[in-house]
Amino acid sequence: MRITFFSLACVASMVSATALAGTVQIFSPLATITARTYDAGGRLCNTNLTGSDVSGWLSGQADGWYTTTGNNDIRWGYASIDATAQSLSLPNMNGTAGVCAGQKLTVNGLDAYTDMTFSFTLTPPASTGSSYTWSLWYETTTGSTVQLAKESKGSFTTPWNVSYTVEGTQYAEMAQNGNGKMYVVLGSTGGPNGPTATITDLSLMATEAVVPEPAAATLGLLGFASLLMRRRRS
Repeated sequence: MRITFFSLACVASMVSATALAGTVQIFSPLATITARTYDAGGRLCNTNLTGSDVSGWLSGQADGWYTTTGNNDIRWGYASIDATAQSLSLPNMNGTAGVCAGQKLTVNGLDAYTDMTFSFTLTPPASTGSSYTWSLWYETTTGSTVQLAKESKGSFTTPWNVSYTVEGTQYAEMAQNGNGKMYVVLGSTGGPNGPTATITDLSLMATEAVVPEPAAATLGLLGFASLLMRRRRS
């Protein structure tokens, strides 16, 4: 009976040696967006965009949100941020290469997390022929830009709810090979001039890795050692 009690105490001690995992928000609150033109042949705003397009537009910039401009002219339209509503607007620009918004962010200590979930809701204008694209990327220690996910959707009238989790092997590869730089690109193409899509609930949540608490881990080991000694005496 003593051994059973000690076994339970040992297990309890070892369970308490692990800290519960939590989630943290990686994105900062939406505040400002900077206009920066980049000639990628229209690819930045659709599913034909490449890692070279993304890095050419964003990699050398400070962390933050950026917008392309219709026909490389700010007067032709650009993405904008409403800091109060925490929303991002993407206008339709028919006859141009499209308009897109992108964020460059640096995540220190990728190995401190086990996965990341990117999500948002895009509400299109009432009448639109536009298509919308989102993509998620990271930069490696050798400077190449790797696509994590990419998706496009067109001619819809109800909100588009997106949620994508980078996990398992995909996250492990990013944690091992990434230099901490990540990129999000959201694009709008086609449609009549003027109507604007609204993006809300932009989020990048990371799950913290479970780590042993030093003091509790030591307690668990002592309990286990005591259990072994009692078994030997019996």
